[in-house]
Amino acid sequence: MKLQRFVKQYIGSSFPVLIETENFENYVLKMRGAGNGPLSLIAEFIANRVASRIGWQVPDVHWIEIPQNFPWTFGTDEFDDIVQKSYGWNLGIIPIEEAVQIHAQEFATISYELLEQLFTIDLFFINVDRTISACNIVKDKHSTFWIIDHGALGLFQNISTGTNTIFRNHILVSSPLLTELVYRPVFHSLALFEETIEEIPNDILLDARITRPILLEIINSRIHFLQKIL
Repeated sequence: MKLQRFVKQYIGSSFPVLIETENFENYVLKMRGAGNGPLSLIAEFIANRVASRIGWQVPDVHWIEIPQNFPWTFGTDEFDDIVQKSYGWNLGIIPIEEAVQIHAQEFATISYELLEQLFTIDLFFINVDRTISACNIVKDKHSTFWIIDHGALGLFQNISTGTNTIFRNHILVSSPLLTELVYRPVFHSLALFEETIEEIPNDILLDARITRPILLEIINSRIHFLQKIL
């Protein structure tokens, strides 16, 4: 799918922006020229796509193309500079309707099932970005909770440095249910990751200087490590 127009810019260091595609669908776009670059887009694509495929409360993702020489019709010079560095494939996240970040006190109302999803995702992808001040959980207009942003580069961290629990500043550390949460080994299907990795455009892989076999090796090592310690 190709970008047709920018609609709205959100607050964030990665310059997330609401866009409309050529077939009039809306996505939250994260651009390869911002933040941690194409490697972070690959990590987020894998986390979101796999979690969405198994039916968890995570928005699905697609690759969106910014055409070469896309005209400057939106934002500041700085934003346009990011766009120019992002020609080609970028990450489009299906928007959550009327989404609002939840307050810290609302965290106690999240279901046990969703907390286990959160625990599992963040342990597998080594997410060190989900804190009390930025829990990255939103609520839609139906008061349904959604898990977003799973850590930019945790997928590429050496798993041997990991443990069988989440990091010490994680929002779950303050939850009385932490010791009861069970890691769900649903991510231990290499075939599911293979299908997902096949969907990553070649240009993104080249830009990130990584290959599909290396990605599969990283995933496979993580699966084996977690099977050993859990």
